[in-house]
Amino acid sequence: MNLLKKGMLFLFAATLFVACSDDDDDVVTPVTPEEPVNNHPLAGTSWSITAEAGSLACGPNPTDLSWWSLDADGVTARACLLDDTYTFNADNTFVQDMQGSSWLEPWQEGVTEEACGTPVVPHNGSNDATWSADTSTITIVGEGAFLGLSKVHNLGQDGAAADNTITYDYTLSGDTLEIIIQGWNGDPAGEDTWYYKLTKN
Repeated sequence: MNLLKKGMLFLFAATLFVACSDDDDDVVTPVTPEEPVNNHPLAGTSWSITAEAGSLACGPNPTDLSWWSLDADGVTARACLLDDTYTFNADNTFVQDMQGSSWLEPWQEGVTEEACGTPVVPHNGSNDATWSADTSTITIVGEGAFLGLSKVHNLGQDGAAADNTITYDYTLSGDTLEIIIQGWNGDPAGEDTWYYKLTKN
C-alpha cells in the first residue's frame, strides 16, 4: 500500500510540475493606462476665418474696431487667406494648412506688395506647434505659428513673437470662434486691437 501511495504521489507531483511549467510560458502583458482625454471644446476641431465682411477688424480697443475691417471686396481679394485652416488636435498639437497660398504683406522677406502668394517661412505652417487653452485664452507655441494674421502678436505686428508664443483672448459659441489680440503698432499712442471671427470647418 505504501508503494502504491508513493507512486500516486509521484504522479501527482509530476503533473503539477508540468502544469506549472506550462504556466511559465504565458507572457504577462502589463496594462498601460489610457492616454488622458483632452476635454477642451477646441480639442479635435478645425477652423477658418469666416468668409464675410467684418470677420477681420482693427481699432484702438476691443469695443472700437473702427480703424479697418474686411469688406466685401476684401473677402474676394483675400480668399487665399480665408481658406487657411487652423486645427487644434486632441493631443495639443496645432496645425496650420495654408492650402498652398495665403495673404502676404511687405513686412515679410521678399514680399513687395500685399497680395496672395506662396506662404513665406516660417509663417507657412511647416514648423511643429502646440496649443493650450483655458476658458478665456488660447496660447499657440511654435516658430511662425499663429491664428488669423501672421504679423500680429502680443508685442507687435512684425511676425516675430517673443519666445515663439502668442496668447489670444477668445469667445467660443457653437461653430463660431471670436478672437481678440492687442499688438503694439509702433505708434507711441498705443496698441492696435485686432478681431478675428472664425467658423468651424
